[in-house]
Amino acid sequence: MSDAPPPGLIAMRRTAGLLLVAMSVLFVVATLQQHAHPFWGYARAFAEAAMVGGLADWFAVTAIFRRPLGLPIPHTAVIPKSKERIAIALGDFIADNFLAPENVAARLEGADLAGALARQCSDPRQAEGIATAILDAAPAVLDAFDDEAIAAFLRKQAAHLAEDGRIAPTLGSFLHLATEQGRHHDLIDAALEEGWRALIENQSAIRGRVRSQTGWLWRVIGLDGRASDALISSLETTLRDVANDPNHPLRTRVTEMLHRFARDLEESPEVRAKVQRAAQDILSHPSVAERLGEAWGAAKAALRREASKEVSPIRDVIRDAIVRFCEDLLVDDAARGALNRRLRDAVVAFAATYGASVSRLATDTIRSWDTETIVIKLEQSVGRDLQYVRINGTVIGGLVGLTLHQLSHVLPAIG
Repeated sequence: MSDAPPPGLIAMRRTAGLLLVAMSVLFVVATLQQHAHPFWGYARAFAEAAMVGGLADWFAVTAIFRRPLGLPIPHTAVIPKSKERIAIALGDFIADNFLAPENVAARLEGADLAGALARQCSDPRQAEGIATAILDAAPAVLDAFDDEAIAAFLRKQAAHLAEDGRIAPTLGSFLHLATEQGRHHDLIDAALEEGWRALIENQSAIRGRVRSQTGWLWRVIGLDGRASDALISSLETTLRDVANDPNHPLRTRVTEMLHRFARDLEESPEVRAKVQRAAQDILSHPSVAERLGEAWGAAKAALRREASKEVSPIRDVIRDAIVRFCEDLLVDDAARGALNRRLRDAVVAFAATYGASVSRLATDTIRSWDTETIVIKLEQSVGRDLQYVRINGTVIGGLVGLTLHQLSHVLPAIG
């Protein structure tokens, strides 16, 4: 904030000062002319009282911020002398009225914080800005971590994962969930597609193998070719039937096999032990630990590249995820209510934990200001209104003087 008074304050000071000067001039003129006409007596009474009111209010307004005319008058320069009390009072005011946990809880009761946030972030433009901020901040956040420390942490977690027996039951739960939701059919379809491609690419090899396994007589009469055609056609038909029929016996058999394997992973000590040993062998291999460190570096490099792109698929994914989450939250009253409760609890907990610290921060900040800074900041905030006080005091004082002058003529006549 600039130390120079704002233009509005300067204009009001000039107006109040000029009005006081005008009353002084009117008083002088009216005093000189008061015997010429009764009007001047009223004018003198008005000007005299206006001068008194204006001077009194000028003194009061000035005494709030500094000593009038620099004179050491008691109880003036109120704000400079009360900096410590102002600092403490403001800190206590913030703590008692804004950051008291019960006040925060009462103010947030019934507030739809989650809904307000979701309405803002469901706008693709807002979500785009959030996604950009996340992606822009990601490299700096990642750079804050020591690469070797992160790589060591990943290696340690991999070792713990291999030792604590969580792999087999976790894999079993995943397979149960995947098969119950039918996600394994995507894997079956992918396998069928690969099988179809392999069959097309290896027809010559299949024919050669069939030919090598048949006798010379069959080759002479061409039975080996017909056998190859029949075999390839049978495989094509089988692949096509499995791909087109969601209830094909082969799919059913794969589903049952996955169910049985998932159950064994969760319940069979022998199967769990085998899977755990295999996982330990894999995760404890030096090349795996080395790849984990390389993966961290690759992830950082990829994020850095994406953050530098004007058009980034990751940014689009983050934006779409934010929009989709917020749209779902707006129509899910139960989820929004649960999130609102947690947000309110978090804000109240923050106020309870850090309210006193925020109050002390406000107090210490004001204490650290020099006295002149406090005076300037407060005067620039309320000084314009205080100049209205001076103007009002001048006008009202004049009206009071005018009334008293009139009464001084009326009362003797009544008596």
